[in-house]
Amino acid sequence: MSRASPPPLRVAVVGAGAVARLRHLPAFCLAQQQGLARLVAVCDPVERAALAVAEEFAVPNCCFDYREVVARDDIDVVSVATPNAYHEEIAIAALEAGQHVMCEKPLALTYAGARRMAESARRLGRQTSVNFRYRWIPSARFLAELVRSGEIGDVYHIYLNYFNSALQDPNTPIRWRQQRAESGSGILGDLGSHMIDLAHLLVGPVRRVSAHLTTFTRERPVVGGGRAPVDVDDAATCVVEFASGATGVINASGCALGRANHQRVELYGTRGAAIYEIEKWDRGGDALQVCFSASQGRLAGFAPAAVPPEHTASTPLHPFLDFLRAIAAGRDPAVTFEDGARAQEVIEAAEQSARGGGSVNLPLLSAG
Repeated sequence: MSRASPPPLRVAVVGAGAVARLRHLPAFCLAQQQGLARLVAVCDPVERAALAVAEEFAVPNCCFDYREVVARDDIDVVSVATPNAYHEEIAIAALEAGQHVMCEKPLALTYAGARRMAESARRLGRQTSVNFRYRWIPSARFLAELVRSGEIGDVYHIYLNYFNSALQDPNTPIRWRQQRAESGSGILGDLGSHMIDLAHLLVGPVRRVSAHLTTFTRERPVVGGGRAPVDVDDAATCVVEFASGATGVINASGCALGRANHQRVELYGTRGAAIYEIEKWDRGGDALQVCFSASQGRLAGFAPAAVPPEHTASTPLHPFLDFLRAIAAGRDPAVTFEDGARAQEVIEAAEQSARGGGSVNLPLLSAG
């Protein structure tokens, strides 16, 4: 006699901006088609935005205050797709209400906030996840497998770049991501958090950070008139040392002319080396090259690697599907708030280093 499938998890998405429309809502619509979830509500304080998204994605209920969402008794999962300043408040309220929580990255404004989120989830026994979606790129997944299997050997170096041109034009209007009160950090948190997460996945915990943060455009026009100061970074460079003894460099920039969504990770170990690269994953543009011997390096150099079929079906929506499947199966998701907090600690250490001009050791002595 076969065991019945668990009932679909009832989901509410808090936030009706670009990331909700591009990732969260399409993911839960796909999960709905697969019988994993049922979209119950969407919430945004901007009423016209919430109503428009509810109509576009056929969500039956529309709320304008997240407190309405967490007070409902027909919600199992809350997905937080708001500016960073609201992640902690909404996530902890949902956890306290007994709901599982998916959250955008970076997890919080500060390391202290991220730790409070992770500790709340642990104390309350709720499942959590963070949308570090680049873990699901087929080539990145295969690279992680090569590291886990020992085929790369002990890692000596890792170099991680994430570049786009979103901030290249100084006349591009300011958005919440360029203001610390709502974002907590600039490109370091927005793009750099993804690379920090990949570095943790591939090499392990960071023990020391030395960083330089740059703000090339110090004020930007405001939609509707006037100008406003930019008080976060446009570009970040972090030199890191890992607990394993490996070294690395993490670069992130929003001022890279010609780049749309460019990532490149170079990994060098005692037995092999690999280069993972994308420009626009949504167009299938990811690739992996490998070199596994001195003779290959001398005679042929890096060669393209064929990604195994078990990785090639992965899409930008898979972090959400993994989260739902983990809840249904009673296992931990591939990414949790603990991972988000670890990334946040490196972000905070990098900001401390940039302010003070020296290196900062991890773990941080205080999450304050």
